[in-house]
Amino acid sequence: MDNLNQQIALLVETFVSNVSQLARKAAFETLNGALAGGATGAPARGRSRGRISSPRGAARRKGEKRPADELVQLQARVLQHVAANPGQRVEQINRELGTTTRELSLPLKKLIAEGTLRTEGEKRATAYFPAGRRRKAG
Repeated sequence: MDNLNQQIALLVETFVSNVSQLARKAAFETLNGALAGGATGAPARGRSRGRISSPRGAARRKGEKRPADELVQLQARVLQHVAANPGQRVEQINRELGTTTRELSLPLKKLIAEGTLRTEGEKRATAYFPAGRRRKAG
């Protein structure tokens, strides 16, 4: 039984050592990439991809409002995109603009309230169109 426990302990120790080496290597590569100003080769994920930063370059704190000029700029981008691609859903717009649904929620609401955009459908099936255009039945 002692021999079995020693073998298990040795395997666990070896495993932990291997994982630690890999973690150090990954951290080193990430740090080198960041210091060199280049990408680490890892794809951007989630909120960092296409994130619209403040014109001042400073990240906002949780709950802090976006500057008005940033919202206007995003509204203009959304309106231009929807005019060129009528009938897209928010997921498709996000993919093209590199934004998130959370980032587009307020600009879309404002454009709809202004009467610049209109919607068809509900919930996730909501499609966005420039005001005045109707989708052809078919």
